[in-house]
Amino acid sequence: MVNEIHAQPNRAAGLFGLALAFLASCTSLALASAPIPRAKPALPLEASAGLEPTTIPLPRAKPARPPAGDVGNAPPAPQRSWPKSAGAWPKAEVLAARTACERMLKGLDIIWRPDQPIGEPGGCGTPAPIAIAEVAQIRIDPPATVNCPFAAALHDWLSQSVQPLARKQMGAGVIGIRNASSYACRRRNNASRGKLSEHARANALDIAAFDFSRKAQITVAGGASGLLQKIGLSGKGNFMKAVRKSACTYFNTVLGPGTDRYHGDHFHVDLMKLRPGRFKMCR
Repeated sequence: MVNEIHAQPNRAAGLFGLALAFLASCTSLALASAPIPRAKPALPLEASAGLEPTTIPLPRAKPARPPAGDVGNAPPAPQRSWPKSAGAWPKAEVLAARTACERMLKGLDIIWRPDQPIGEPGGCGTPAPIAIAEVAQIRIDPPATVNCPFAAALHDWLSQSVQPLARKQMGAGVIGIRNASSYACRRRNNASRGKLSEHARANALDIAAFDFSRKAQITVAGGASGLLQKIGLSGKGNFMKAVRKSACTYFNTVLGPGTDRYHGDHFHVDLMKLRPGRFKMCR
């Protein structure tokens, strides 16, 4: 009896041990069959440093603008479409004049259009005239018909002398000039006989007024008259006097108020051809 009492606890302990072993076995099998999550891939060096991945292309830098005067690296000028007709001029002379014109005006700040040849050799006209609407960002109103050497000289005068003088003496830039006359087949001073005017060769321009960005228009006639102008106290008069004097550096003839009765209300500038005994005329 005593032996049975002692045997029952031992049997219970054995059964409890078997149960624990069975549970441990089931737990180990469940753990062994559970999938293990894969480790996250390492970040690339660029991302870990806060940079863009190297696979994204970087935008190309804009090409640097060529320095002033570096015409060789400047973008090509637009191709001009000259008229096919040579008019009454020899075709070779027309082609040569047009080639020289393209070369002469290359790189200058001029808005221009090629025109038909005018006239004939020995008379009025020119083989390669152009119409200029704006020179050195100064509009020509109305557009003027001139030859290419004159257009180049006008560009230099307006950009190098007129505009700096306007800003210094008038406190404003020139934005336009009034074209009183450009090409015209006529004799000097509209006479019935005598030498051809330089206007007849598209080699001259008459300027009646200057327009300013922040001021009213100043006429040549108004800037040349009045008591203040005569005693040197007129801003308008001083500006007109200065630009008239500076024009003699760029042109061979400069006429204006006080020259004669034909030029009392405008400046006349031209590129009259000089030769021995024929000098510049600045009056």
